[in-house]
Amino acid sequence: MDMADIFTTGSNVEIWQKAKAELANSIARDTYESWFKDIQFEGGDESCIKLSAEGEFATIWIRDNYMDILSSHVSMAAGRSLAVELISREEPSPSPKEPTNPDSERVISFKAEPAPLPKSINPRNTFENFVVGESNRFAHAAAMAVAQNVGVAYNPLLIYGATGLGKTHLMHAIAHFVLRNNPSAKIAYISSEAFVNEYVDAILKKSLVNFRRRYRNTDVLLIDDVQFFAGKEGCQEEFFHTFNELFNSGKQIVLSCDKSVNEVPDIEPRLVTRIGWGVSVDIQSPDYETRLAILRKKLAERGEGVNVDPAVLEFLARRFTKNVRRMEGALNNIVSYAILVNAHTPSASQPISVEKAQEILANSLGAADDNKLVDIELIQRKTAEYYKISVNDIVGKCRTSHIALARQVAMYLSRHLTSHSLKEIGARFGGRDHATVIHALHSIEDLMVVREELKHSVDLLTKSVL
Repeated sequence: MDMADIFTTGSNVEIWQKAKAELANSIARDTYESWFKDIQFEGGDESCIKLSAEGEFATIWIRDNYMDILSSHVSMAAGRSLAVELISREEPSPSPKEPTNPDSERVISFKAEPAPLPKSINPRNTFENFVVGESNRFAHAAAMAVAQNVGVAYNPLLIYGATGLGKTHLMHAIAHFVLRNNPSAKIAYISSEAFVNEYVDAILKKSLVNFRRRYRNTDVLLIDDVQFFAGKEGCQEEFFHTFNELFNSGKQIVLSCDKSVNEVPDIEPRLVTRIGWGVSVDIQSPDYETRLAILRKKLAERGEGVNVDPAVLEFLARRFTKNVRRMEGALNNIVSYAILVNAHTPSASQPISVEKAQEILANSLGAADDNKLVDIELIQRKTAEYYKISVNDIVGKCRTSHIALARQVAMYLSRHLTSHSLKEIGARFGGRDHATVIHALHSIEDLMVVREELKHSVDLLTKSVL
């Protein structure tokens, strides 16, 4: 290490000490104690300081909620702009007592093996494989908090949203995380339909004692799709008492539902009240960027040798706007075809094109209303109505600011909600070229960052045409 490195390291240590002291004086004490107190200096250089937080959950939470505060205090302490890199360090765990052989100095250690996952838990549904976007950020953070602090944080936790958006993935991820960090933990995951069927079967076989022992003697109980309890008074009664016993014992309860439990008909008020003791978080349909990130991650997981044109992922991200599970299924069909083709014709180097993808998915693309392509004419008409102008104004040559903005918004929506190319979109907007469309996309993306009302308008228009 040369003198410059020593000077930089020493300077960064002093900067962090100063920034940490300022943080302690300028933010709420409980916030500082919870999130900043245990941050440690790890290194860095003249342009960046490297810090670490204790555990994966704390690192993600700080990045998502306090990174701006952390960065600003570091820069103020440095007297210049200084980037902050926050990494995760392993959490300390108490070391088990290790029996020793009295006849020698040799130490014999024992390592607990993780309990096997319930068969109903998908081994791929981990936090690491979950793509976080604006539509699911709070749900992801809440699930991480539950996994990190079983029976303490957000108990019970209800995750609700439409089918195929990641509720089950997060529930499985909680189970993975808990067992990884506490191999002796007792996990029970079941759908509400299976819970009902097992309950009825237990009544018929007069084995309710065993049924209750199975679900009340757990550290974490995860029940999927609780809307299925609606109208089933006996099962609601059974779950009510199971809930009470687990909650009073400090055990964790995690539930999922297709809507807020207050909106589910025929659920007993006392059960709604119990669920309301905790936290309810919703998952919305992911935006285009998140859908594209999910597809890229899924394709990367399949490894090399899968030759798919990147434009195919963009096509799928625009086509499947409401159901991530169906979108992933469509990608799996395309990948399977690509692998099959490569297996029979190894010399083939042409990637799967958008046209070939449409051919492969010909049956499934039209099977559900969810995936119906939005028509550009519909976007133009809805945008014109919203901005109180005519469709001719949108496709015409007028450049007044109000009409130009509406035109750019319509182009932005056409790019993100249809499978048309930039050239095709330009042609539908009065014969404009693809460069004009690109300019419109960038302009709207930049304006939405600084103009909240514009982002609100785009969101409203998106909902009106889907």
